[in-house]
Amino acid sequence: MKGGDSPLQNNLKVATQIFDIPSGNKQRKFAWILSLFIIIVSMAVIPFGKEMLPDIHPFLPAIISWFVFGDLITGYILFSQYRASGTIPLLVLSCTYLYMGLIAIPYALTFPGVISEAGLLGNGGQTSVWLWVFWHGGFPTGIIIYLITGLVWKDPLISKQRINKYGLMAVGGSILSVFIVFALVTLGSGWFPNIISKGNYSKLISSGVGPVIWILNVMALMLIIIKYQGRSVLNLWVSVAILACTLDVTLTLFAGARFSLGWYLARVNSILAGTVVFYSIVNEVNRLFIRLSEQHRKLSESERQLEEANEELTRLSNLDGLTGIPNRRQMDEVLSKELESSEERSLSLLLLDVDYFKQYNDYYGHLGGDHILKTIAQTIYADVKPFRGFVARYGGEEFAVVLTNLDAIGTLLIAERIREGIVELNIPHEACIASDRVTISIGGYVVAPHESIDGDELIRKADESLYRAKDEGRNRSIVNGWYDGYSDFEI
Repeated sequence: MKGGDSPLQNNLKVATQIFDIPSGNKQRKFAWILSLFIIIVSMAVIPFGKEMLPDIHPFLPAIISWFVFGDLITGYILFSQYRASGTIPLLVLSCTYLYMGLIAIPYALTFPGVISEAGLLGNGGQTSVWLWVFWHGGFPTGIIIYLITGLVWKDPLISKQRINKYGLMAVGGSILSVFIVFALVTLGSGWFPNIISKGNYSKLISSGVGPVIWILNVMALMLIIIKYQGRSVLNLWVSVAILACTLDVTLTLFAGARFSLGWYLARVNSILAGTVVFYSIVNEVNRLFIRLSEQHRKLSESERQLEEANEELTRLSNLDGLTGIPNRRQMDEVLSKELESSEERSLSLLLLDVDYFKQYNDYYGHLGGDHILKTIAQTIYADVKPFRGFVARYGGEEFAVVLTNLDAIGTLLIAERIREGIVELNIPHEACIASDRVTISIGGYVVAPHESIDGDELIRKADESLYRAKDEGRNRSIVNGWYDGYSDFEI
């Protein structure tokens, strides 16, 4: 942010840049091809422009209807961009298209044969042609003002109040200018020279009015090409629009009469002048929507992947890295939850310790120690899985098992199942003074339904049983706690 720009100023500049999208090579190529096409067709028609054609009554109403619709929609979209960015040149351009769309309405109403045979709204014979003059002179004038404001008014408006105030003034001025023009060509028709007689407007050139309008269009075209060179999408297609308007005027002047070949083609160029900018805006909005949809899809996919990664990270953070079973942290969480919900059922905790593991580790090495820990972990897991038990590595060579809905005898039976399963592995332990195979000692405690006890107390009681199993010679199971409704029953 330079020169102490406020966050609001910075946001407004970003909004302007978003609308001022650079034109791509494909767009510039298409614009050049379209421009060359209408130039070639227009130049080819000029020698035959005075050739008279039948009066196709639906032609002009259809052309003007589309012109009014296209220009008013274009003006509205540009005005919306002005309100978002506070950029004065956009306001000028939007009001230019508003003026073009509005002035085409009285032109259609006063044109002979469109609504009525002689035309409506006080048509004095010269009304519609002078409205055409102000119509085709208003567009290049608006473009020139647009270019000037782009030079002298570079900073966008910041205050929302000023944006609304300037917008209201500009729109009101555009509407008022159309009323003034209409009043001049009807009530003040005597101030203007006659430039049309019985559909022939050859005097449009001899009076000098037509050449002035043509020069004004050429000036606007040259200025916008020199200043912007089609670098942005908006200015690229505004350049094509003013080119089409210039060719419209050119063909009209050479045609010299209504319903001639040149006159018909000039109206087609009018359509191009009023359509290309509308097309470019709609196309960019559509492309922006596609990009946003794609970004939304990518964002959703990223969020899904992030959720999966977080779930995997959570899962890994709750697993023991060596054995692949839950770790002490997960065991504490499970035990806490089970204690909170153990009012209607019993809860058993078994602590298991590998006998003389330090001696095994010293004799067989750490890799050998790691191997039997993984083997014992998977054996314990397989033994308690049928009883929906929870197994965790409690620490070092210790493991923990959480069981529910069992009394002391049931818990002891599972403990013995685990102990015997380890013995049956027949893992040699030559450094053991009690056995030539790897064995484990198990201590447990069973919490009765509705018994009040916390996790630390339960672990302490199970640990006491484990120490007793070790003191009594190891390779054995001792379970204390609830049995058939009686507490502190020891087996």
